[in-house]
Amino acid sequence: MKQIKILLWFDVEDFITPESDDAFLKLLQMLDETGVRATIKFCTKKVERLKALGREDILRYLPSHELAFHSTAHSIHPLPTEYLDRMGFRDGTEEFIRREKPGFDRLCELVGQHPVSYGHPGMAWAPQAFAGARAMGVPTYLDAHPILNVDGRPFWYDGVFTMSGLANIFCSDHDPQQRQKMWSAFENMDMTGEDVVFFSIYDHPTDLCTTVFWDRINFAGGKNPEVYQSAPLRPPGELENNIAVLRDFIEMTLQRENVEYITATQAIGYEKVCAKPVRAQDLVAYATGFTGDVTFAKIAGRMFAPSEIFSFFAKYLTGRAMQPDLLYGPEQALPSEVRDEAFEAKALAEAAYEQFDSVRGFKQLRSLYRVGSSLLNPVDLFCMLSECVATGKETVPYRTGRLAAADYVNDGYDWSVWPIWEPGFQAKNVVACTKLQCWTLKPVLL
Repeated sequence: MKQIKILLWFDVEDFITPESDDAFLKLLQMLDETGVRATIKFCTKKVERLKALGREDILRYLPSHELAFHSTAHSIHPLPTEYLDRMGFRDGTEEFIRREKPGFDRLCELVGQHPVSYGHPGMAWAPQAFAGARAMGVPTYLDAHPILNVDGRPFWYDGVFTMSGLANIFCSDHDPQQRQKMWSAFENMDMTGEDVVFFSIYDHPTDLCTTVFWDRINFAGGKNPEVYQSAPLRPPGELENNIAVLRDFIEMTLQRENVEYITATQAIGYEKVCAKPVRAQDLVAYATGFTGDVTFAKIAGRMFAPSEIFSFFAKYLTGRAMQPDLLYGPEQALPSEVRDEAFEAKALAEAAYEQFDSVRGFKQLRSLYRVGSSLLNPVDLFCMLSECVATGKETVPYRTGRLAAADYVNDGYDWSVWPIWEPGFQAKNVVACTKLQCWTLKPVLL
């Protein structure tokens, strides 16, 4: 029987509507009564509000749950996507840390925990946030965004265990049919997976008690308001009913022997980890079947990101120990500048091993590698290294390929569907940067 692991998480962010505080309290009380541990994603300004109001009745429940960072100020402009769309990966990572780490540290101070997950505010996706979160010691990413989806499975991205775009995810509309919809989503979930299947269910305490989302009233159209407005409230009794529906769902699912509620970091423990080393013949077998599409691959029972395979090639061809290095994607996708007719295998491999940039102490692929008189982009260099490994030849001609891992990025995503953005906002640079970081992409084996 396949095991079902339910990720129950809440975005706690509304620092404007007073009634959202009591909604959060009632939610925490229900979770305490059912014995379920959730992942609580906090906006720092929200916790500061609770602390300033002396809401110890709320704060005392927090040690029972796993806490996550949901940005410093949520929807106050500029959001991460807005300020990072003007930047590259390296400088964007530094800017994210500059803007968000003080809020992260403040959250740690207020709650007495080190947040172990990050999730973007609203729809404010940005790949630099992953590297920023990783540098702050955050191992997981928990949220929902359609821009990057690896067959509905958890995946590794920028060195972070990522649960976004999962096949089985549900957020209630809190309409009269919410109980049936929630149960139907659970009963009809995609059961793809060898042993473990994730079901992700989330909500916002403010949604339990209001009829219009708080940030749509205050931050729509890319503007910050002069005066904050509370969100309109639901009729009396609806808050209690919404919590009762979730309680019923929890109690019913807990009756299943194959169901368990887990937190974001507990999810990492369900990845199948193979300790078998990659041998020379394993790498040769992969290279022999390589077609020019640079993407993640399963080698010797383990899944590797494209940049890890790139590092394997470099080490194999230079006689170094074959331990994979994860390298961030390059700053730009540039064409190679080829001035040589053929390339020596050793020169290609030494360039791949010795030439690299860095982001916060982690290696990063270069946009172009100097080999002989030529400048080669990492995709083309990967393809030539692969041919060297597959054939054993000492020299190879110039080869080209493509970063097929980037096909998992939805570059047609319409950013305007979220009303918080300025009209016409499309974040094209964020999309391009997201594709380049697919050098770090690989699905989680469950």
